[in-house]
Amino acid sequence: MIPVTYVKDLKPSYDMDHGLVYASPARGPWNIVHVGTLVPEAHEIFVCPTSCLRGVVLTTAEMGVHDKLSTIAVGEDNILDGDMEERLHDGIVEVIETLPKRPRMAMVFTSCIHHFLAVNYQRVYRVLRKEYPDIDFTDTYMDPIMRRKIAPMPSLFRQMHRVLQPMEKHAMQANVVGSMFAFHEHSDFAAWFKSQSVDLRQLQDMETYDEFKDMASSKMNFVFHRYGVPLAKDLQIRLGQPWMMIHLGYDYDVIDRDMALACDAMGIARMADEEIKMLRKACEDKAKETLGLLGDVPIVIDYTAIDEPFGCALFLLRHGFNVEAVYTDNYLESEEILQSLQQIKPMLKVYPTVNWNMRVLDRERDGKIVALGQKAAYFNDTDYFVDIVDNAHMQGYRGIMRFLDLLADAYVNQKDMRSLIQVKGWGCAC
Repeated sequence: MIPVTYVKDLKPSYDMDHGLVYASPARGPWNIVHVGTLVPEAHEIFVCPTSCLRGVVLTTAEMGVHDKLSTIAVGEDNILDGDMEERLHDGIVEVIETLPKRPRMAMVFTSCIHHFLAVNYQRVYRVLRKEYPDIDFTDTYMDPIMRRKIAPMPSLFRQMHRVLQPMEKHAMQANVVGSMFAFHEHSDFAAWFKSQSVDLRQLQDMETYDEFKDMASSKMNFVFHRYGVPLAKDLQIRLGQPWMMIHLGYDYDVIDRDMALACDAMGIARMADEEIKMLRKACEDKAKETLGLLGDVPIVIDYTAIDEPFGCALFLLRHGFNVEAVYTDNYLESEEILQSLQQIKPMLKVYPTVNWNMRVLDRERDGKIVALGQKAAYFNDTDYFVDIVDNAHMQGYRGIMRFLDLLADAYVNQKDMRSLIQVKGWGCAC
């Protein structure tokens, strides 16, 4: 039985029970290997049993980043001999000594087996720091058994910034932390901060490790994604950097509120009311233009493409688009959005992407359907889709206009869905 829920019956606490799960072949969302490569002059070292290393090795081969990643296999003999600490230390030393260039930072990914056996990996890192004082060692984890405590992605973002140390702060310098992509031309926030001469530091723009370490001198941190919140909280505690969440939503009032608060926090001028009105009008004009192209064609949305899929659905429905379904495994948005959707389209379908029954979902469709995201495209077997993940650096009014352009392009230009969704780590320039 296909586990569809109608939005009229959806609760704010909706969370798919992760028992036996189904993994669709849509592979665009990033994993920890991709994220780790964002740090310049750093090296990832995965210490796992060979069955776990298989996915890491395949990702490495597919990305062609052999110089940024190494593996250390843990076998049954290490468990029986009780030499897990020695294996960890000696393996890391061998990796460092055989690399063509000494890394500035080593991210050591221990796995579930180290937790099961209570391996004292922190002691190993203390020894390594004495042996290699020129390298920053940080404990990172590939331990899916801990995903209910803290999922792998927020854990990695937090851990790889643990090397930052307290520094004197610069009043006109700020960081964007906890994002896959840098925010530039499709973000009101980035465009306005640039116009106000704020030095906006983003990991994706950095070429040296020293630039990365200098993020500690920024006045404050801005977060766009939920998985960046543990990182921001940690930096506030350790470095004294306040942080603020910038929502990647479609509510004009929320966009304006976030921008005003961000400007106040940095002590810069707010965006003029006339410019805000002009951007709002441009968004409304773009929505009308896109609706004139798509008409009543069904639209389906998935959470891997859009950070706030229900807010996106509400925006489109209010502008006359025919949103048919949302594909997501939980509800993480405001109750106001849910209540509005329940009034506007109570029969909007909600599908969990990981429920094991989704493997037998009937994917044949009559007529064209446009999908936002790879999973929505796969579950509806459509070649007309917006091929993005993680909101693709779109924010604010500029982000909405970019999103509508992508929606129009998806309607007009057919893609090879089956080939594209198999490319792991969409947009990773590592």
